[in-house]
Amino acid sequence: MNKKELNIFREKYIKELRLFWLKNNVPNITDENSRFLRDLIKLQKTKNMLEIGSANGFSAIQFWLELESITWKLTTIEFSEPSQKQVIENIEAVWLESTVTSIRANALFEIPKLKDIYDFVFIDAMKRRTKDFFDLIYDKVELGGIIVVDDVIKFKEKMWDFWEYLEKNEISYSILPIDEDDWILFMIKEKENLDFRVKKDY
Repeated sequence: MNKKELNIFREKYIKELRLFWLKNNVPNITDENSRFLRDLIKLQKTKNMLEIGSANGFSAIQFWLELESITWKLTTIEFSEPSQKQVIENIEAVWLESTVTSIRANALFEIPKLKDIYDFVFIDAMKRRTKDFFDLIYDKVELGGIIVVDDVIKFKEKMWDFWEYLEKNEISYSILPIDEDDWILFMIKEKENLDFRVKKDY
């Protein structure tokens, strides 16, 4: 199977995964958000990406398809053991295990262990912990790197401390209505450090 045939196979596999998550209510990103993020990854020429919240690997496989560089890699963290098993099965089914690292862990404890610096972080995990995820990953994102948070309007009440965090740190961001249901928060890291740190309760 040549490269073109392989990518056609992967795109077909993604469509099958989409049908699966629609039928089984898997909390994957929407088609509109998927297209936007793929375009963003391609435009930025992302090299090292971190995803917090894997679901069944639907988004991870889509992210990978936009990058061709052999130096590119994705790390995706998922807390649920059944979900992470699906991630492994799915990335192996499309031969991506060499560049996609799936970790089953509580991201609150796993992120501090990560040694890499990332140029793109996508947060789509437990909404009430969004502030904590953001606080932990901020120093691991390079200046000029992109941070995207999903579901920021639909679950705004669960993220009240995150919005307070952004305001107290005077962090610039944009809210993008990519689709009617799943608005996202988009930002480019402009500050090296944050002066305001919220005490963690975990």
